[in-house]
Amino acid sequence: MWLGKSVLVDAGIDWFTTTATDRKTATLLLLKAEKYLSQEARSGCYIKPWKMAGYSGWRCGRLEYGVRDDGAIVRLSSGLAAIEWWDVFQITGRCSRIDLQVTLRHIDGPTIPISRLSRKIKRFYKGRKDGPTITEWRDSDGGHTLYLGKRQSDLYFRCYNKEAQSSDPKFMGCVRLELEIKNRVTLSVIESLMSYETIHAGILGILSYFIVDRGGPPLTVSVRPTSFYEVSVRTPDALKSLAWFNNSVKPSVSVLIEMGYLKDVIENLGLQKFVRPIVLDSDNLN
Repeated sequence: MWLGKSVLVDAGIDWFTTTATDRKTATLLLLKAEKYLSQEARSGCYIKPWKMAGYSGWRCGRLEYGVRDDGAIVRLSSGLAAIEWWDVFQITGRCSRIDLQVTLRHIDGPTIPISRLSRKIKRFYKGRKDGPTITEWRDSDGGHTLYLGKRQSDLYFRCYNKEAQSSDPKFMGCVRLELEIKNRVTLSVIESLMSYETIHAGILGILSYFIVDRGGPPLTVSVRPTSFYEVSVRTPDALKSLAWFNNSVKPSVSVLIEMGYLKDVIENLGLQKFVRPIVLDSDNLN
């Protein structure tokens, strides 16, 4: 139970950033990143140039990595972070950001527990000046997020409507709790995670402690999921392109073919090496 009846859907590391500051370690880190790049590309994601804070490299799916004069950086997100964070951390022993997430399916839907948590935390800090910045945001599409802290804070918490954010039926009725941890705090959090029986128990324990320490209820849930690693719900870039083609190009192609421009359509799409027109109606072929 967490602010009413709820079921644990997923828990895991949702983001992991690590850096290498010497040539040998940077080489090992980049070799690992290239392996992930190949995996993400094979899954249908596009490889794109990427730059940040002086680093230059590549982005593909759930991976970003690059180099600069003083070393290399690798950033993992979503399911890739959940599965591979430990491997890259073993290479560098460094972490500048780690995000912990717990996803619950709530009997009352996502908005009610978010509102209840907001009220509890605001009551807890009422009249005090030592609390975090509390921000609550809503939109007309059902989006609802509670933030604790500021983006630049070492600890930055958000609780939001995962159903509205993802538009995926898998997350119907789900609320997502995330704790973004940065800078020197990351290593103590990783050490704390390793003190639990499992990493998953550690994620639940750390998030629960954070919430309780700020006036919220502990994370107690009725059912453990069969897998704590979120199955990827991202749409690969190739499928996004196909969807765009279907919605934006297909109607015009149909009109042009009906007007008799079948051969021109094939040539302009660069398909003449792959297809030959089969004309059912000679009037549709100029």
